[in-house]
Amino acid sequence: MPLVSLAEIGTGSHDTKDALEQGEYPFYARGVDVLALDSFDFDETAIITAGDGVGVGKVMHFVEGKYALHQRAYRIHITSPNLIPKYYYYFMKATFLGYMEKKAVNSSVTSVRKKMLEDYPIPTPSLEEQERIVSILDKFDLLVNDISEGLPAEIEARRKQYEYYRDKLLKFKEKAA
Repeated sequence: MPLVSLAEIGTGSHDTKDALEQGEYPFYARGVDVLALDSFDFDETAIITAGDGVGVGKVMHFVEGKYALHQRAYRIHITSPNLIPKYYYYFMKATFLGYMEKKAVNSSVTSVRKKMLEDYPIPTPSLEEQERIVSILDKFDLLVNDISEGLPAEIEARRKQYEYYRDKLLKFKEKAA
């Protein structure tokens, strides 16, 4: 199903020069780093992606709440009750770069056109399956990206691995007398 039938797609109105050192609201531009502004454009759940530049197909943000948006960054606000926004975010992170490599406009800077986003095909499994996928990927994301969760889990896994190999190395066959 094309994205246009499941979501509202648009851009912001700000330029990078509008960013502040200390702003009240997150300001999503075209890069990985989140900037700040004292005003917001949207109050919603959305997926943000770069509209041009080196971040095309690579930069994805999942946002809930008030935020400001760059004029060349896209917001994808899911409007269909049959699509969980977080599911779509994970799907887009996994597949959008490949889609953009085939479809993007390349001049001096790689660009995404709104029509490309509108035509982006989205598989829509049942809501239960989407929830299951999101639950699993949220757990992995927490382990990989949250040092307070991921690091202790990794340390515990390495400790068990160490104990296993230590015990294997230190077990000897008894010699028959």
